[in-house]
Amino acid sequence: MKINIMLVSKMDSAMKSMRSMIQDEELAVVFESSGGAIALDHIENVSPNIVVMSLTAMDMDMLSLAERVIQYRPNTFVVLLMEHLTVENMQSAMKIGAHNVIEFPQNQKEFSDYLKGVYNAETARLSMMNEKQAIVWSSQVITVYAAKGGLGKTTIATNLAVELAKKKKKVAIIDLDLQFGDVHIFMDVEPKDTIAELVQEVYTPNIDSLRSYMVMHSSGVHILCAPKSPEYAEIVHSDRVQSVLSLMRSYYDYIIVDTPSVINDITITAIEAASMVLFVAGLDISTLKNSKLSISLLESLQQKEKVRIIINRAVEINSITVDDVQRVVHAPIIAKIPSDYMVAISALNRGIPFVIGAAKSKLSLAIANIANIIETGGNARDGLPMNETKIKERKSLIKRKK
Repeated sequence: MKINIMLVSKMDSAMKSMRSMIQDEELAVVFESSGGAIALDHIENVSPNIVVMSLTAMDMDMLSLAERVIQYRPNTFVVLLMEHLTVENMQSAMKIGAHNVIEFPQNQKEFSDYLKGVYNAETARLSMMNEKQAIVWSSQVITVYAAKGGLGKTTIATNLAVELAKKKKKVAIIDLDLQFGDVHIFMDVEPKDTIAELVQEVYTPNIDSLRSYMVMHSSGVHILCAPKSPEYAEIVHSDRVQSVLSLMRSYYDYIIVDTPSVINDITITAIEAASMVLFVAGLDISTLKNSKLSISLLESLQQKEKVRIIINRAVEINSITVDDVQRVVHAPIIAKIPSDYMVAISALNRGIPFVIGAAKSKLSLAIANIANIIETGGNARDGLPMNETKIKERKSLIKRKK
């Protein structure tokens, strides 16, 4: 099925740019208009899935048109394109109920992926409303952690996010590996803004302004990327991370958090905010040693009961077995992911998560199993914000463990 697109712009140059950006076999431009009453008539007759409007600064006519489409055509989704995304522009868009607002994209792929992401996310939302399904008021923060690098933590986090999105859930992933995070590489997106730009804003963001710093994957997953350069990691503090996670919980069903393989304030904040901690382990003595130390620290911080162990590349070819991991870490093992280097590396190099590109592979089936466990509860415990006493105790424990 093609996604039908209608383009609206008063400027020929902007119309030409939008038209040239839509070069995807899943997208079809069905009409072009300069706006006004004629545009409304054609929206009524053509019934496009998405109306893309080029908006110059404070263009009240175009904003009025967008507002009328949003109010009276709920099955037609509005995307506003702006030359420059400012606080004033975002506030104007939010007043009329528009939340799919972006700057002009840099390339065809970025724009096509964004439009497909909007269609998938908004269609899922409408489906939930039309089917009158029970509303789930609480969301889950799923923090993915490993005590050592190279265990496939980001692979699991990104594929899990996409798998949950396939279940028609609103899903976000936040990359808290602030120095060397590469979630954007695994999902083949190029962010304009990252968490570094977000935390530098002086105003308190709401969910719509927060989403303007995120990039949307074609699966519908929203991604808040790590800073583009390692030195910007220093400006992201744990209190801002906690605020961002709390804000995200007001909108998303699931927030997947990819963390660095170090214990620091940011990592502990993500763990303490989590409903469930997916602790990725492996079958080698070094990983087992580091895992035991990390679990011990989490126990000291009263976070151990959230921990669920995932054994990645679970091939018992040496003296360390899955039973050994269970005995050492004393935490429930919920999944064993098989080793399939070719599927994993191909997915990474192509930037297509294997739950999409190799949906029938053993790796994808393992991720689907984890998603089912999460969706059915998995004995997750809700994450609670910290008070000042708890923060001081945490820092003291971290110092003693170093």
